[in-house]
Amino acid sequence: MSVSARASTWLFSVERQAFRAEKWICIVSLVAMLVGICFSVAVRYLNLHLPDAGEIAIFAMAPLTFVGAAMCTYTGTHIAVDVIQQVKLPWVRRTGRVVTALAMIVFGAVYYWTALDFFHTSLSSGERGLDLGIPIAIPTFFFPLGMALVVLHSVAEMIRAATNEPSVGEEQP
Repeated sequence: MSVSARASTWLFSVERQAFRAEKWICIVSLVAMLVGICFSVAVRYLNLHLPDAGEIAIFAMAPLTFVGAAMCTYTGTHIAVDVIQQVKLPWVRRTGRVVTALAMIVFGAVYYWTALDFFHTSLSSGERGLDLGIPIAIPTFFFPLGMALVVLHSVAEMIRAATNEPSVGEEQP
């Protein structure tokens, strides 16, 4: 096995492990949103003198959004892939996959850079949510994390497309 084949095998393995973690992050985010909203509704309905837990649901939207975007990149469930799947010529589909992966790498890298600055600012400010005092740095951390994962998945997809391997979405039943 060549060095490049071993490197891509390693990258695909890392990518699969990252996807497993992404699924759990999104599951926990959805549960946190559900619990936060239900608790908030109960507090308001019962007129309890407790802080509004809706902040948990709002903060849980960040990991769901940004890590969820990485999951869509991995599974190939974004709009560009839908368009590519409609094309019948294999070389056009392959070219479309490479161009889409390159565009996603640029997108993820640009937003990663922006997000990292945003995260550092929120971390250094010490700013907290109004109701529960949750540090703003926690949800903002998922912005650069999600974009880094988008880049990871896009690089792996570009390698798959360049070597004429099926995308992850095409491999799954």
